[in-house]
Amino acid sequence: MQKRLAVPVILCSLFIILSLTSMVYAENAKIDTNNLNVRSGPGLDFEVITQVNQPESYPIVEESGDWVKIQLNNEEGWITKDYITISESEIQEEEIEEEMSKEINSSPPSKSSSKVNKNKDFSDLLIVIDPGHGGRDVGAIGDSDAFEKDYTMRTAQLLKEKLEKLGANVKLTRTQDNYVPLTSRASFSNIQIADIFLSLHYNSTPEYPNAKGISTYYYSDRDEELANSIQYQMLSQTGMEDRRVHQEDLQVLRTNHRPSLLLELGFISNKEEEHNIQSKAFQDTLTRAIIMGISQHFQK
Repeated sequence: MQKRLAVPVILCSLFIILSLTSMVYAENAKIDTNNLNVRSGPGLDFEVITQVNQPESYPIVEESGDWVKIQLNNEEGWITKDYITISESEIQEEEIEEEMSKEINSSPPSKSSSKVNKNKDFSDLLIVIDPGHGGRDVGAIGDSDAFEKDYTMRTAQLLKEKLEKLGANVKLTRTQDNYVPLTSRASFSNIQIADIFLSLHYNSTPEYPNAKGISTYYYSDRDEELANSIQYQMLSQTGMEDRRVHQEDLQVLRTNHRPSLLLELGFISNKEEEHNIQSKAFQDTLTRAIIMGISQHFQK
């Protein structure tokens, strides 16, 4: 009888020992932007309870659609997946309680630090996005015969959606395929007292089909730093060719009394670049880069 019990007891003991030293895989959310709202539930309708900043990382507790619940110092909250990188780490099971204890007992970052003070809360921002062209003004025509006005609207709507998830108040100079004069676009920005005005465009030079790259334009010296920050992030995130930052006398900028830029986001006359511009992955990366540029500017 004792011999029959020996094998199960030994196997059970081995299982317990292996369990104590087994590896547990945990997912973490690395924050890729600043002032990312943490909400009480998985959606924009839920209350903002705090904010997190790059390059902080938090354990993921739960996922729901485009949202993840993260473990903060002494509470849990939900953030959108749009501005995080999910990574997997492994720890020994016997270390879990110790790590959780450290997390709970650790002091939260000081809200009086100079870095936090320099960050601009997106919920304080009113951003006017100007989808270039529209209506009878189709803008540039791509290699595929698609119109610039449609590309700019697609980018503007995606950028608006992402900014609103961060709490910004965003307005478009046009919300449909209609013609809006340049003076009206600038006047709209002035009337709204926009914190930032971004006019979105795509380039075209059919006579030079290999031309490619991104450029940023500003008029007022006041806006040079913002232009450099956004240009840097767009190049860094997309890997596209640098066509530099330029100070130009463009009407939509000259008559605009608010911080304003015009972005040329690639050449639709270049077959390869237009194909890239058409992809959802590129549009996600590009709009995310613009937001990172805005964040970088306000940190300075």
